[in-house]
Amino acid sequence: MEYRFERFTLDLTHQRLTCEGALLSSDPRLLRLLTLLIENAPEPIDSDTLLAALWPDTHVSHWSISRLVSDARKLFKQAGAEFPVIQTLHGRGYRLASQVQDQLQRIEVAEPTPLPPAAEAEPTPGPAHVIHTVSPSHSLSWPIRLLLLSQAVLIAILAWQLWRTPDDPLRLGEPRNPAARVLWVDDHPDNNLSERRALLNQRIAVYTTTSSHEALMLLELYDYDLVISDMGRSGDALAGLKLVKALRERQDDTPYLLYTILPSEALQRQILAHGAQGIAVDKPALYQQLAEYIPLDAKLAIKHGDSITY
Repeated sequence: MEYRFERFTLDLTHQRLTCEGALLSSDPRLLRLLTLLIENAPEPIDSDTLLAALWPDTHVSHWSISRLVSDARKLFKQAGAEFPVIQTLHGRGYRLASQVQDQLQRIEVAEPTPLPPAAEAEPTPGPAHVIHTVSPSHSLSWPIRLLLLSQAVLIAILAWQLWRTPDDPLRLGEPRNPAARVLWVDDHPDNNLSERRALLNQRIAVYTTTSSHEALMLLELYDYDLVISDMGRSGDALAGLKLVKALRERQDDTPYLLYTILPSEALQRQILAHGAQGIAVDKPALYQQLAEYIPLDAKLAIKHGDSITY
C-alpha cells in the first residue's frame, strides 16, 4: 500500500517516506502518525487518541505529540513542500491539510506471484504499478539540494556558536543527553539566570536570544520542545504576543509560555487565543507550567533554583 501526494510517497509496505525516490524518513512513529491522519481525513484526531496510538502502554505528556508533529512539518518543509502537511485545529487536535487531501492518491501494490518450488528460477514480475528509476541528476533535484544547503548552514551556525567568545556562560546551555531543549526569548537574559540554572540542573538545555526575529530563524533551523518569552522588548510592548501569533500562523505548534508581569484580563485572553499555552508571573508558576510540557520536577526547581553554583 502506498499513499502519494505532490512529490512524496508514503510506502507502508516497506515502511518509508520518500521524496522523488530519495528516502526522507523510516521513523515508525512518524510514519504511523501520517498513516493515522490520512486514514482519518478529513476529520481531526485529538492528542489523547494520538498518544494512545503512538505510545501504547507508555505514559508520555502531550509535548511528545507536539514535538513529533513539529519534526514532521520541518522534514516536509526542508524537502521543498510548499504547504504544511499537518494542520492544527486548536482544541480539536490535528488533521491532514486540505491541500494534501486534494492531491492524495492511494496505490494498491500487487505482490509478486511466488514460483512453484520445483520451477526453474525466472525473473519475478515486479509490482503492478510502474516504478520510475531516479537518475543521479534527478536525485539531486532542488528540494534535495535545499536540504543539503540547510544542513551546511546549520553546521556553520553551530560552529560559530561553539567557537565565538561567549558573552554569557549560559548562552548555549547543552547538558549531556538533555531531557528537553528550551528557547528563551528575552532582551534582558540576565534577569532569568536563576530560572535557567534551575532548568539546567535537571538536564534541560536552555538557549537564549534577545529578539523575535532571531527566535523565528532559530525555530526554523532547530527543534525545540518549548519556547519561553517575555512580553515587551526592543520598544515593542506586545512583542511576545506577536511572536506566538507568527509561530501559529506558520503552523509551528511548539509549546509557548509567556513569562512576564501580570497582564490585563483582556490581554490574557488574546495571548491564549493566539495559541500560547500559558502565562507565568513568578518562578513557581513558571516551573509548574513547564512541567506540563517537558520532563521537569517543579518542586525541585523551586527548591534549588536560587542555590545552584557552577
